[in-house]
Amino acid sequence: MAPPEHVLVVGASLGGMSLVQELRRLGYDGRVTVIGAEKSHAHYDRTQLSKDLLTGRAAPESLYLMSEEEVAGLTIDLRTGLRATALRVDRGGNTVTLDDGSSLTADVVAIATGSCARRPPFPADLRGVHVLRTMEDALAIRAELPVAAKVVVLGAGFIGCEVAASARALGRSVTIVDVQPAPMFTALGPVIGNHFARLHTARGTVLELGTGVAGLVGDGHVTGVRLADGRVLDADLVVIGFGGVPETQWLVGAGVEVDNGVVCDDGGRTSAPGVLAIGDAAKWYSLRHARPVRSEHWNHVSLQATVVAENIIAGAVTAEGSAASRLDALPSFWTDQFGTRMQLVGTPHPDDQVDILAGQPGHSGLVAVYSREGRVTAAAAVDAPRALVRHQALVADGAPWPQEDLTH
Repeated sequence: MAPPEHVLVVGASLGGMSLVQELRRLGYDGRVTVIGAEKSHAHYDRTQLSKDLLTGRAAPESLYLMSEEEVAGLTIDLRTGLRATALRVDRGGNTVTLDDGSSLTADVVAIATGSCARRPPFPADLRGVHVLRTMEDALAIRAELPVAAKVVVLGAGFIGCEVAASARALGRSVTIVDVQPAPMFTALGPVIGNHFARLHTARGTVLELGTGVAGLVGDGHVTGVRLADGRVLDADLVVIGFGGVPETQWLVGAGVEVDNGVVCDDGGRTSAPGVLAIGDAAKWYSLRHARPVRSEHWNHVSLQATVVAENIIAGAVTAEGSAASRLDALPSFWTDQFGTRMQLVGTPHPDDQVDILAGQPGHSGLVAVYSREGRVTAAAAVDAPRALVRHQALVADGAPWPQEDLTH
């Protein structure tokens, strides 16, 4: 099939702009329109919002993924400050309605709307209470950090722990609250989660783990966090880090299958012809897991962009036909906290066996391998990238475990 004449990308952050770059790199010379919800800032590195931007080591403009000249070189119609509200799928073209009442029709629609911050089950409309998803969120938190005596972070996931580390680097008193028994427990399990517990505790972070949150205290401005056991933690700045929710509500009634993300095959194609999805909003079929999986990690989005671009150019945009390109990538991610970097490849489960091959939790040089039913599932390394590379092939192959002589 011939490539489409017009591609409409809904989302102007990492996923959407990476897709556009890949389309142009591969020689696509058709019309491209990109819609972005954020007006003041677009296509920036969200991974630094909880790190260098929050601490003031980075200026907002340093986070941009592309310069104005590079964006202009893509020859696209970029429209920011607009949010998609509906999608209509039709043989004559797929139409996206925007919140200003206008609409756009294109041969192919690529959904790259990302995710929004998950809101708590209790009222949180007090001043001094924030989520962290956009640059505006980060700048609002950064403005309050210098005068915040006591910071409470709700949620010990990646964002929560990174925010806590940044706040401690600025000398703030910080407490992390999470119902799980260890930081990042769902993603990393108890052993590597304990590494981060020790890392934070050694640097003065107070951990309230295995504890739920009943609500917030304050009259106009937050003054405390009420825990499920009745205790109240003093707070004048609260950051809620309960994870992300895919931005898919605008797809209701469009005929696109959604289940905690837009459900896609391993080529990024959805249940609707001419509609593909990428990034945090997408749930791609994983050959490794034999099921759809939603990934919020940077590396995965870049790989998805290439696959989707190749399928668009090949005209393989309907799930009933054969995909020109498919994704079979090994998941990987990293987190930077207190000047150390943990990298992980694979997909660990909290119940996996974990063997520490080098170092010890709470310190640089830690290297560990996850296994399940005698097979390697993941590997993690703290400030030890070469060790991670040595173990990556074992993870990719699901090699038998234990292996001999892996510490050298």
